Amino acid sequence: MFKRFFAPLLAFFLLLSCLPVSAMDEEPTLLYVERIERCKGAESRQAWLDGELTENAGLGAEWYALALIARDPSLDYTNYEAALRERLTSGGISAPASKLKCALVLACLGSSPDLVGETLDQAIGQYDQLMAWVFGLHLLNAGYTDEEHSAESVVGTILSRRNTDGGWSITGTVSDVDVTAMVLQALAPNREISGVAEAIDGGLALLVSRQLESGGFQSYGVENAESSAQVLIALACLGVSAETAGFEGGYDRLLAGLSRFSTESGGFSHQIDGDVNELATSQVYLALSATLASRGGKRSVFLPDVAPGSFDPSQSGGRFPFLLLYIGAPILVAVAAVATVLYVKRKRDPER
Repeated sequence: MFKRFFAPLLAFFLLLSCLPVSAMDEEPTLLYVERIERCKGAESRQAWLDGELTENAGLGAEWYALALIARDPSLDYTNYEAALRERLTSGGISAPASKLKCALVLACLGSSPDLVGETLDQAIGQYDQLMAWVFGLHLLNAGYTDEEHSAESVVGTILSRRNTDGGWSITGTVSDVDVTAMVLQALAPNREISGVAEAIDGGLALLVSRQLESGGFQSYGVENAESSAQVLIALACLGVSAETAGFEGGYDRLLAGLSRFSTESGGFSHQIDGDVNELATSQVYLALSATLASRGGKRSVFLPDVAPGSFDPSQSGGRFPFLLLYIGAPILVAVAAVATVLYVKRKRDPER
């Protein structure tokens, strides 16, 4: 009786574990992510990575790449990684924040720790730009070091730039939603540093106060998709639910506000009823991927899950898929539990 009952049950769970994620989870966040992937037109994520994203490595593909690394680390990143290293070392990237963002992608791949360290040394806080401090802090959070700056010192610099309304801006004293959210993303792993917890609470309060009736947000007076995306990334990095943060209507309302920028093709526009915008689509893809990863237990899409220097092109693509682990582990636990219960019952009643 034990074998007759357990064998079909085990087969069922094994079959269930092989189903695509989309067949098990039809919630809107995942559906929007899948629509963006279809919008990109590639036959697979790997084809997209080896094609468009590799061609644009260092030229704006970084938001997509960070999302893919968190969403599907089992892909073969060899071609993209080589193209990104070439772009970063060739001098084709001038903006400090852009250099640091590229270095951050390499860090999340476990690639080229010397190059990542050199980029951090050269670009952190360059020209005293706020975003150069923010992305530099991401790399310090990831475990890289700089002779002149520590996480504590950079946090102190960033906190000194905080406006009286509780947030941050590139210029002026009126805080910007995007900038505030991006600062919170970098501050997230540093709550133990004096003043950070209070600053995070104040920044979240500002974002809550800036939410529109639509559920979305404005930047420089314009409601746009990127602002909503950056708020979602901040919540994922902080590990805080929208409800806990104080957003009325919670995550559903935030997603509803963002969904207004979705186009028929699956991409996202910068403004409502606009054409597909690459920056908007890439940031939304990262935001929704970060949300899914956070639900699966990942701390932040900006924190590597691999050791520096662990990237090996000959082994690339062999890492266990994050989402498969997220889904498969509970199934295996359930199978083991059922097997244990049935085994105990069989021991108690051998006639069964």
